[in-house]
Amino acid sequence: SRSRAEVGERAEALRSARRATASAVCGEVAAHLSDLGLGSARVEIDLEEIGPGSNGFDRPVLRFASDSRLDPGPVGSVASGGELSRLVLALRLATRSESTTTLVFDEVDTGIGGSTALAMGRKLRALSKGGQVLCVTHLAQVAAYADTHYVVERADSGVASVRKVIDEARVTEISRMLAGQPESEAGQTAAAELLALATS
Repeated sequence: SRSRAEVGERAEALRSARRATASAVCGEVAAHLSDLGLGSARVEIDLEEIGPGSNGFDRPVLRFASDSRLDPGPVGSVASGGELSRLVLALRLATRSESTTTLVFDEVDTGIGGSTALAMGRKLRALSKGGQVLCVTHLAQVAAYADTHYVVERADSGVASVRKVIDEARVTEISRMLAGQPESEAGQTAAAELLALATS
């Protein structure tokens, strides 16, 4: 009938738009993942056919492989915690979803350091411009890019406390994160340089 033909045409137009968008998003996600230390990762968005519905005849399925020599599989089955966090960060940056007001990242810095950690800090800061980003990190390079820095400490009794660090206290904390020696003059200098880099 005419109605079925029209539904089919619109579903095909939606499928074509999804294919084009998936290709563009995957390319941008791959570039972000490369900056985040996953340069050989593969990301694919497949369109899985389903019955006709209000969202068309197919649905997007995200597939991931941490190495280009591997076949991408379902993200939930193949990505580690750190890889998943970085993938979510890359996807959020690539799609710039305006509907999300708060994002929480934990273990996003697993297995990275140096220039990759700096890149992650920059990307998290860029993502925070459209909403609120909460990030639990042990890396000074990531923490330095935060607008607000909190330290979580656990007492011998097992009770945790949270305190905000600013100004010199923040320099001391970044120094501790860098070298484990918060009062070291060299550590303080490195921490101040890192904070200056992050805010420039």
